[in-house]
Amino acid sequence: QQQQQQQQQQQQPIETKHNKHNRLNKSQVQQRQGDADRAIKKEKKNKKNNKTSDSKAVPAHHHHHEHQHPQHHQHQHRHPSHQKSKGEDGKGGGEYYYYHGGVKSSAIDDNVSGCPFLRQRKWPKPTITKSVPLATRGFTHVRSEGTALLLQDIGGGDRIRRVCTRFYEKAFQDQVLKTFMFEDDSAAHHGKRLADWIIEKMGGEGDPWSDSGRLGLRQVSHSKAWYSEKREPRKRGRRFKVDDCRIWMRLMFWAARDEGLAHHKPFFTWYVDFIKHFIRVYERTAPPYAEESAQWSASQENIAKYIKDGRVMKEVIIDFDTQRDPYNDPYYFFDNAFDKE
Repeated sequence: QQQQQQQQQQQQPIETKHNKHNRLNKSQVQQRQGDADRAIKKEKKNKKNNKTSDSKAVPAHHHHHEHQHPQHHQHQHRHPSHQKSKGEDGKGGGEYYYYHGGVKSSAIDDNVSGCPFLRQRKWPKPTITKSVPLATRGFTHVRSEGTALLLQDIGGGDRIRRVCTRFYEKAFQDQVLKTFMFEDDSAAHHGKRLADWIIEKMGGEGDPWSDSGRLGLRQVSHSKAWYSEKREPRKRGRRFKVDDCRIWMRLMFWAARDEGLAHHKPFFTWYVDFIKHFIRVYERTAPPYAEESAQWSASQENIAKYIKDGRVMKEVIIDFDTQRDPYNDPYYFFDNAFDKE
């Protein structure tokens, strides 16, 4: 028994030291755990603050969606990098236009392999914030440094080519405008021709319209459109009228909106003035409808009604017998003088 007591006494200090060592380790562990918990809380707080600041810095813009089929329904917008837009030429919407290409377009998707100018890119964030005036000399439009910079600010000429491709995708389906189409090539080819003319007018990227050999052929092409065999015999040969021009403008601005360019206020404002200037070449009474035409596609109700009516703008079309012609309008031939642009 004495030997057992001696052994226990010898082991007692060792056990006490061991327990003390354990208590020190436990204290260290608790301290480290506390540091880790504080670090996690700090990280969560930083993430919350960053998320709040991002939501304040970039406001969300809601777009309208075109419904072409009953199975397509409105969807909530997600982050632009994850957003998926449905529909042929009018669904979805670009919340942050410089991050993605706006509304999905089958005309772009189907032709991008053969038309690299339609390729989707990360468009630059706008730097121009002030309005750019339409440059004219007398009644004639002229290029300016401001419009050349504006073209660069939206991503260059290929952005305009995407807009015009979207326009012809819509025009080929419109019950009025499609009757003017005398060529059967794609919306991408039609779009490139029109876009090259706009790009040349803006300046900064050379003369793509003139260099293509089409200089002076715009009036020839429009004459072919007036005499298109797709038009009703009694309308064949008649120039574009105010209802034709209003439909054309609505689809043009709709296409720009689908591409996300309505968010670039300086460009969209200039673009409305640009279209207003040139639409008078074909119809003297059409320019006052430019602003209304630009706002038309901002309404989901307008687009839904248009699709429901079979892509006919019933509220715009004027009865054929009441439209003006060379025999009852003294300004008809005067208007032709501006067609030299």
